[in-house]
Amino acid sequence: MSKRYQANPVREARVWLAALVLLLAVLLCGGAVALLLGYLRDEAARQQPVLGSLERERLLPPEPRLQATPFADGEAFRARALQQRDSYGWVDRDQGIVRVPLAEAQRLLIERGWPDAH
Repeated sequence: MSKRYQANPVREARVWLAALVLLLAVLLCGGAVALLLGYLRDEAARQQPVLGSLERERLLPPEPRLQATPFADGEAFRARALQQRDSYGWVDRDQGIVRVPLAEAQRLLIERGWPDAH
């Protein structure tokens, strides 16, 4: 009886050799990257001045900084706005412009009407 299939032209040894070469290349590149990152980390650490605990405590992160307590900050902002709305104060002292409480301003507007534009 004759063979009814085609012989496999692929040599199994060459496939395994190519896979081994590829694996070694990946491992070599990974090792090179790991060594480079370690070197760069050490170099950056050498360039940083040594800070004491008090100095580290005073350092601020770069801008923009996140709010540590956004709810409390919002409440404080609202309290300042309400305090400004309900109190007297100078807007521009040189030009004689003042701020009056909102209720007082409404009462004066009803009594006197809108000021003339001229």
